[in-house]
Amino acid sequence: MNILFLHGFTQSGPLFSAKTKAVQKALTKALGADTTFNFPTAPLKLQPADIPGNLEQPTEAETETEAYGWWRRAEPSGEYMGLAEMFAFLSEYLDAHGPFDGVVGFSQGAALAAILAAVLENDRPRPETFTTSHPPLKFAACYCGFRAPERYEEWYTPKVKTPTLHVIGTLDTVVDEARSLALVKACEKGDENTVYHPGGHYLPSQKNVVGALVGFIRICTEEKKEETPVEDMDVPF
Repeated sequence: MNILFLHGFTQSGPLFSAKTKAVQKALTKALGADTTFNFPTAPLKLQPADIPGNLEQPTEAETETEAYGWWRRAEPSGEYMGLAEMFAFLSEYLDAHGPFDGVVGFSQGAALAAILAAVLENDRPRPETFTTSHPPLKFAACYCGFRAPERYEEWYTPKVKTPTLHVIGTLDTVVDEARSLALVKACEKGDENTVYHPGGHYLPSQKNVVGALVGFIRICTEEKKEETPVEDMDVPF
């Protein structure tokens, strides 16, 4: 199984990989040793002025590393800047490293995971720079995700048909519950696949949450492998 991981705003592929080692270990144990994970770094390199004080501000340790984003939100218009470059990058990455069974995204990466699942569906128009031959995804898991503004309604009309799992932190102060639920409502059967965890803005690795992810992936990919217990590893994101 080949899974794509999309990092959040101000992060990078290597940083996201380092922060999700416990989840990767649990998925490998449950889904099989042949499971592979891919962590691309977004093409938009961020400058200090691009990082609002109230949105995923990097920690002191993270400020020593370069920060990236999938797009930059222009104010006050709310327009997403850099989408053409982003879709061109993803198109090349999917063709070079895919095909992928599904995608796991965090925060801005979770918003993108739902968008990517939507634009890969066969009955939707595609962005001009998105020329990949990649088939539709089998699943998308969105952690602390959110819905893009109304100006991007074409991504959600009709609703995203690709099966989606939504994981929401009850103490998340970066992406509030209402924004995450807006994404849930934009996905078919999204409300049936929503999981809450008693934490904040991070990708949790508690046994029950990872177990929900494993079960969801198995259903979406029709995996019939023997059930394997998931270790209870809780590593803050």
